[in-house]
Formats: sequence, C-alpha cells, structure tokens
Amino acid sequence: MTILTFTIILLLGAFVAGLLGSLTGLGGGVVVIPLLTLLFHVDIRYAIGAALLASIATSSGAATAYVKEGITNIRLGMFLEIATTIGAVIGAVIAIYMPTNTIAIIFGVVLIFSAAMTVRKK
Repeated sequence: MTILTFTIILLLGAFVAGLLGSLTGLGGGVVVIPLLTLLFHVDIRYAIGAALLASIATSSGAATAYVKEGITNIRLGMFLEIATTIGAVIGAVIAIYMPTNTIAIIFGVVLIFSAAMTVRKK
C-alpha cells in the first residue's frame, strides 16, 4: 500500500467517522477503531487513543452547531462531562494493564449492544 492510498483511506474513514459521530452521538471511534485495527493492523490501544483524540474535534464542532441551534441541555452536558472524564481516566488506567484481546472483546460487545439498543422496538 502506497502512502497516497493510506492517506486517502484514512482521510475518507475520518470523514465518515466525523459525519456519523455528529449525526448519531456515538462518536467516531465506532468507525476509526475498526478501520485502524482491521485494515491497517494498528494495536487497539493506539487506535483507541487516536480515536479519542480525533473525537475531541468532532465533539467540539458538533456541540457548537447543536448549541447554536438551541437543542442542547448545557447543564446536563456539563454534568456528563465531569462524570465521563472521571470514567475515562479510570478506564485508561485499567486499559494499560488489560490484555489487548480483552479490550477488543469489550469493544465488540459494546458495539453489538449499541446496535441492538438502536434497532430495538420502543
């Protein structure tokens, strides 16, 4: 694979991740992590780190648009921000010591659960 092919695939994947992340609120990691691990054979820990870093830009851009339109509950968002930051730090520390295949299994289970909850009947 040439560097041009790599760059084009990565840019298209990042674009799709940003689009789906802002549309669904799931985050771009749903696209970026499988792209990096399955297609480019990147270690899942590095893929998760890259996806988290990329989601900062996606979240900030989408949040700006949602706040501008007045469809955001700022108080709820701030509360969630505090709780998710604490959870993220704890999760990152645990991931350092957890085997890579266990992290991949947890990621797959979370994706399946998210899909099932999305399509379930209300």
